[in-house]
Amino acid sequence: MHKLSAVVLLSAALGASVIHAQTAPAATTRSIKAIQPGLFEVAGPRVGEALAAGITKIVAQPGKGTKSIYVESPWGPIYFDWPKDVKPVAFTIETGKDGGKAAEISAPGFTDGNKGDYKAALDAVIPMSISKAAAQKAGKTKY
Repeated sequence: MHKLSAVVLLSAALGASVIHAQTAPAATTRSIKAIQPGLFEVAGPRVGEALAAGITKIVAQPGKGTKSIYVESPWGPIYFDWPKDVKPVAFTIETGKDGGKAAEISAPGFTDGNKGDYKAALDAVIPMSISKAAAQKAGKTKY
């Protein structure tokens, strides 16, 4: 009986040490590259959100109506118009780089003078894109 208790106690002790020796998975490293100087400071956090949500591309163009904003997600394409009260500005975000760990944003018209317009556009368009992609995913994975 004492031998059985010793084996159980030893097994429990060894099991506990194995549990404590396990490490958490490494955090995913993501990189974001902004083509125009100063654009990263305006767009970086929002682009990171799009990358984390699985969106592979956002193309925003003024003057295209209900197809002004194009979003590629793993669940298909999405088109929508500019959010109300947001000045349309052109930009492209591609997040499929480096196996989905990197993103690039380009906004050829970006300057220090219109930095606020770009920030407002990104702050409106990216969350809307994420929301629409999540709804699309829910619709396609319902069954």
